[in-house]
Amino acid sequence: MNKNLSVICLREDQLFWLDAGVLHALDEDGARERLSLCLGERDHGIVFAAPGGDVRLQALTVSPEEKKHLEASLPFMLEESLTDNIEDVHFARRAVDKTRYGVGMVDKQLMHHWETQLDVFARQVPWIPEPLLLPWSAGEWTLVIEAETTLLRYGLQEGTRVENSLLPALLGALRDDAPPERVLVYGEQDAVGENILAALEDLDLQWRRGGLEEALLLSEDGRSQLNLLQGEFAPQLPYGRWWREWRAIAALLLLALSVHLASGWLDLKRLQRENLVLRQEIETVYRGINPRGAIVDAEKQLRRQLDGLRGGATGGTFTGLLAPLGAALSPQEDTVLASLSYSQRNAELRVNLLTANFAEVESLRGSLEAAGLSASLESSSRSGDRVRARLRIGERP
Repeated sequence: MNKNLSVICLREDQLFWLDAGVLHALDEDGARERLSLCLGERDHGIVFAAPGGDVRLQALTVSPEEKKHLEASLPFMLEESLTDNIEDVHFARRAVDKTRYGVGMVDKQLMHHWETQLDVFARQVPWIPEPLLLPWSAGEWTLVIEAETTLLRYGLQEGTRVENSLLPALLGALRDDAPPERVLVYGEQDAVGENILAALEDLDLQWRRGGLEEALLLSEDGRSQLNLLQGEFAPQLPYGRWWREWRAIAALLLLALSVHLASGWLDLKRLQRENLVLRQEIETVYRGINPRGAIVDAEKQLRRQLDGLRGGATGGTFTGLLAPLGAALSPQEDTVLASLSYSQRNAELRVNLLTANFAEVESLRGSLEAAGLSASLESSSRSGDRVRARLRIGERP
């Protein structure tokens, strides 16, 4: 017994909620709120029973080639069996196996009408054709006979609601096509018309007390049946509801992001100004040291020149050569250092000296060589009472 199946159904164009055999009108106070609560809490099925008289159900067998394009070709495959234009009909399908399908066909205007009636519940529950909610097994028919109409299920994906006056003819046609092994009948036997009983004559009838409410208690979970909410009526993600629920938080996040971006932009501008001032100061310092030449990257150029003073290609250093030179010159009071240049590539000093005599030049050269350096005389000449000499000083190889 399936006490978990809840059904929203239409009776005389009024919505009811059938839950565990108890019928509630949805226009009653608090009924819709209770249904919403159940939708949020229950794991079992709550479905809308699409009126059986308005849904045409049909079994369809397709070939593997037809199956590939079934969604697009289905309306045209069934066009000849319809009296309405296929543009006005909504088609839904459910695969039974690899080649068999159950198909439901409904007027689109009716689908929109039911959607309006269901309101917020329209896309929250499956829309199952009413006959497919009846209990059924292979070789069986199930009938729920009411005062004016009968709800009939005669196949896995087949059934209808029909006026009682037309029921005998329908039963006769179905019986001629494939007679059932047994028939479950819900209703009062004494109230059933003779013509209906005659149509069921010689069949294995099993009478059950009650009506649709009792039949649904024996039904399977309706969510496993053909769902009419397909195609243009398929449930969409509730973007509107999500926006209403999260827009305040989204506004706060947007505000926080805007403040963060504005703060970052202000910090960037401040750092750019500070960097500009710093670059200007570096260039000023560079020009104080090296007033000539182009400035591409003052800091990098200064570092390169400083590295050159610290060490050349042969490993010598400017200061490593200058210190011994100064120590060698200090005892010679009559010797004047006229000029000095340093070659970074060769790691050499070139000095021009003015001395009292040539002997002082040789003495200076000897002191430098004694200090472990290489000192060679490039040129010498007398200038008045003084001797002008040019020395090349480097590290000894």
